[in-house]
Amino acid sequence: MSKYLWAGLVALFCAATASAADVKVSEAWARATAPGQDSASVQMVITSDKAGALVAGDSGIAKTVEIHTMVMEGNMMKMRAIEELLLPAKTAVSLGADGNHMMLIGLKKPLKAGDSVPFALTIKFADGSKATVKSQALVKPLETTNNQGHEHHH
Repeated sequence: MSKYLWAGLVALFCAATASAADVKVSEAWARATAPGQDSASVQMVITSDKAGALVAGDSGIAKTVEIHTMVMEGNMMKMRAIEELLLPAKTAVSLGADGNHMMLIGLKKPLKAGDSVPFALTIKFADGSKATVKSQALVKPLETTNNQGHEHHH
């Protein structure tokens, strides 16, 4: 009987490993932090072979990792934490600064250009199984390219 139990455990392990291989993370990056800044967003593209959802994130350089979306409240765009981000099968889902993104909160050290930020994503698939996908985000220089020309005028 223990032979069957062992075979079952091996099959479960292989299934979990195969699930992580079904998810690809690409173009992951974060912007260098300014002095005193204790949070940063991570942009990336996630593609899953199977339907599922991003349900959690983790990074050794932050106390907390949250999945955020942007919502309009009155005339103000605000960030809000969300429980999950749907990942349709075989569809690239972009996490960017002006939409859904991953927030590193309570940074344990500043992010410097050229550094690499390790992180892990927990994906829950439609069949109820979960997988952890590990990746790295390249830290880009602090100067912005998206907001050039948006200076503050008095």
